[in-house]
Amino acid sequence: MKRMIQFILCVVVLTGAISCKKYLDIVPKGQKIPQSFEDYKALVESADGHMFEYESQNQVANDFYVVNSQQSAVTLANLNYNWQEDKERMQFLNVDRGYNAAYRGIFMYNVLINNIATATTGSAADKARLAAQAKIGRSMLYFYLVTSYAKMYDAATAAQDRGVLLNTEDNMSATLKQLSVKEIYDFILNDIHEALPSLPENAEDPLFANKAAGFAFLSRVNLFMKNYDQAAAYADSALNRNNALFDYVAYYNQNKVLADGSSPSINVPRFEFKSPENYIFHYGGDAVKRQGFYICMLRPSDSTQYDKGDARFKVNYALVNFGEKVLAYRRMDDVNGGGIRTPEMYYTKAECLARAGKLTEAMEALNTVRRKRIIPEFYSDVKAKDLPEAMALIRRELKCEYRGTGLVYLTLRRLNNDPQFRATITKTEGSKTYSIAPDSRIWIMPFSATAVNYSNGLLVQNSK
Repeated sequence: MKRMIQFILCVVVLTGAISCKKYLDIVPKGQKIPQSFEDYKALVESADGHMFEYESQNQVANDFYVVNSQQSAVTLANLNYNWQEDKERMQFLNVDRGYNAAYRGIFMYNVLINNIATATTGSAADKARLAAQAKIGRSMLYFYLVTSYAKMYDAATAAQDRGVLLNTEDNMSATLKQLSVKEIYDFILNDIHEALPSLPENAEDPLFANKAAGFAFLSRVNLFMKNYDQAAAYADSALNRNNALFDYVAYYNQNKVLADGSSPSINVPRFEFKSPENYIFHYGGDAVKRQGFYICMLRPSDSTQYDKGDARFKVNYALVNFGEKVLAYRRMDDVNGGGIRTPEMYYTKAECLARAGKLTEAMEALNTVRRKRIIPEFYSDVKAKDLPEAMALIRRELKCEYRGTGLVYLTLRRLNNDPQFRATITKTEGSKTYSIAPDSRIWIMPFSATAVNYSNGLLVQNSK
């Protein structure tokens, strides 16, 4: 277990932080090697296993607005936001917090999966359940990595497309290999299928995966693989176990005075961690964990992306002046920035039904969510006459629901790999016009300079 101590005290070597040798045999103050079942359970409850940093990805997707006065500096954020392909982003990325946090979480889950059987307490069933929950956590982190730092899954090329480094060891001396996109997806699917039989129907809190979470994640993975029939079936399996939707309209009515006001900071009850929608909860990055999306901004014109009477917009945004007029996100909460909630399964079901030509059923799935989001006096069901119109409605709703969580970026990337929906995006910032093509390298996050340098040639950039 000495290798575990190394991990606790320093960042994993493959992320390129520092040498860990001087920390051998030292148990850090306040830490101990896991021994009992409760020790291992604490690993799953740790924030290290639930961090999904989508800041750079959200910049590429333009999820939030960057005021014009802040766009002139040559920074990684601005290269992403304004799609600057003429500059090498790795030069501005010495250490990548999202990449490091993902492998930190993976290593922690490896420790649990590989050693839980030796725990001094806990029944065999308890240990199998916790190992299964760790496999869901590990596979979700690998999905984060392969969908951020590699090409999107394409059955025709996935076996040749480079993916990311795979680590299943709790040994810091293990030699890692950069597997193909197909191999990483195969690993993810294997982890989920191995975990499902031991996942409980009900977990103690949303940090621990239950069966609904397993099926929901399986639905997401199959959607990204274009296995639409399977994605729909697994979405139904998840929804059959939990189809609850948070009532945003009731929440607005309960906080109407504050929500209808113009304060840039609004102190309303937090709900996301305990939301009935949660299949599994994962934070966004450190900033999101601390304050949610507080003070993230939209252009005033972005209000048209929301229906009139959308309670999410009314509660979350206020028009303020930060050198220019913007809509500032004003509510603080424990955002489920990297997990899975029921609305995603409704949207997945809607898309799969629409692709199967079942437009009425698709719009009913979509409208089921909208009825809990839009104030009744402004509400009317949406309808679609064809697949493109249905997809536009689904994507609009997904953006209103999941802005800032990475899912908008992932959806754009997924559809960039679909000949029917791939498109060049064009925008204007001040007096300048920018565009990003569906095959732009900007969509793929670069590995940091440190990660590449410390890999001894094992890690090759995919964003070339």
